[in-house]
Amino acid sequence: MSQITTLGWPFERDVEAFAAAGVPAIGVAIRKVEEYGVTRAARVLRAAGLPASCLTSSGGFPLGDATGEQEALARTRRHLEAAAELGAGCLMVLPGDAGRLSWEEAAERCRPLLETLLPEAERAGVRLALEPTSQLRMDLAFLHTFDEALDFVDEMRSPWLGVVLELNNAWIERRLYANIRGRTDRIALVQVSDFKVGTMTASARVVPGDGDIPLRRILGALAAAGYDGWYDIELIGPAIEAEGYASVVPRALARFRELWT
Repeated sequence: MSQITTLGWPFERDVEAFAAAGVPAIGVAIRKVEEYGVTRAARVLRAAGLPASCLTSSGGFPLGDATGEQEALARTRRHLEAAAELGAGCLMVLPGDAGRLSWEEAAERCRPLLETLLPEAERAGVRLALEPTSQLRMDLAFLHTFDEALDFVDEMRSPWLGVVLELNNAWIERRLYANIRGRTDRIALVQVSDFKVGTMTASARVVPGDGDIPLRRILGALAAAGYDGWYDIELIGPAIEAEGYASVVPRALARFRELWT
């Protein structure tokens, strides 16, 4: 369960509620852990028996702005160190917006930034998980599909660089099942939520089972392909806020577990 799901709760309440609900791991939000303190957070997570599935989200490189790129690179290095201290399985990284650059120009600016980070990720033992976003969030990323993010990552040929399979965005993609079968090793994290057809805004997610994504089919394909990493339930939007976190957390966990039966 990601701390993004309970965005309005403080760090300690997340830990208490997730542990009480039987959540097996926590997706740590950078904003919360920076406010709380990384060393303190690591200690609290160990005491609660909650491993960190991921640290989310770093990067956000302002591509084409040389000074801004270096500032974002330094920030991502700090987040790598934090992820290592937390024992996180991966650090989610937003590739950054293209601004006025073409897709190809943005890719050429982003690639060396990631390549610079890869040796540091290996030393830290933390995989970088590149995070494509909805096309409505062009301010965060120039990569908008699982398929193109896989192609981009494949060019760098590093086991320390993978892709987030964000189901809210990827479920309608061409070649989704072929990519799950053929490029399973590139999946660093699966981000689980649901989507109601007809939704017209970004980040308006619903509890698994309340929407239209064929989650059982997709999760079955991942299992058949041998994916054995974390599934991170990340819910955000008006429906989540209206229901309330105390209801959403246990209900989402129960719904996720039902998908495997």
